Parts: sequence; structure tokens; C-alpha cells
Amino acid sequence: MDAVHPTQATKITSGWIRKGVDKVINTTGNRTRLNIIGAIELNNLSAAVFEQFETVNGKAIIQFFKKVQTSYISMAVIHMVLDGAGYHHSKEVVEEAEIQGIKLHYLRIVQI
Repeated sequence: MDAVHPTQATKITSGWIRKGVDKVINTTGNRTRLNIIGAIELNNLSAAVFEQFETVNGKAIIQFFKKVQTSYISMAVIHMVLDGAGYHHSKEVVEEAEIQGIKLHYLRIVQI
């Protein structure tokens, strides 16, 4: 499971505009960042579960756990591999995972 935050923005890299002439450039809107949480099943990559949230925090992770739980209702235990984001380690997230029968596995940071 992981969260992604793609953005959409206008980036001017070059252009032919005569000196002294104003050129209007269309831009994107104010709210261009998306917050998407997703999870895959390793045995069936096409069975991805994902949802968009206003923000990614412990509350959003807990809501996403519920969506995953309903998607894999027949699974006795769901294993989730998580990175080191602070909201993955919050007390509320850990407690909710235990209540829902979700086993959390955290990636270790390896320094080379």
C-alpha cells in the first residue's frame, strides 16, 4: 500500500515571443494536486484497490483499510506492506489494523 501525490502544472520551458509583445499562456487551476492511496494483491495485480482523498493522514489510511477489507472480504488476514510515513505508524492506524485483521509490515530503511 502506498500514497501518491501527482500534480498537474504548467511549466514554460521555451517559446517564440517577440520582444515587447505579451503572450497569454493558459494555466491549470488552483487545486492541481491529487492524493491517491492504493494497494495491490501480489497474486493478482489487476485487482488494485485505490481511492482519492482530500489529504493523506491517519484518518484517510483507516478509511482506506475499510475499503480494502470490503474488497477482500474472504481473506482471513490481509497483509499490508507500508513505508516509513508517520501516519502509517500512528497509534490509531495500528489499532484499527488490528481490529480489522490487517497485519502491517513496515519496509526497513537500508543505507548503502
